Amino acid sequence: MNMDGITAREIAERLGISHHAAIVRIKTAGIEPKYRAGNTFLFDESVVDKIREVSKGGRPKKSKTD
Repeated sequence: MNMDGITAREIAERLGISHHAAIVRIKTAGIEPKYRAGNTFLFDESVVDKIREVSKGGRPKKSKTD
């Protein structure tokens, strides 16, 4: 069985974010892993681009009103 893919930690490294942030973005985007090997989930390479634009969460910026 060929299990090619990337882990959430590798996704985080490519995006320059924490491992936890990568997992949150993956869950927010509703992306399922390609494979599961024990506690390790492998995702398709395209996941990096899909979650790059997922909202980072947090409080929205205040509008500038005079």
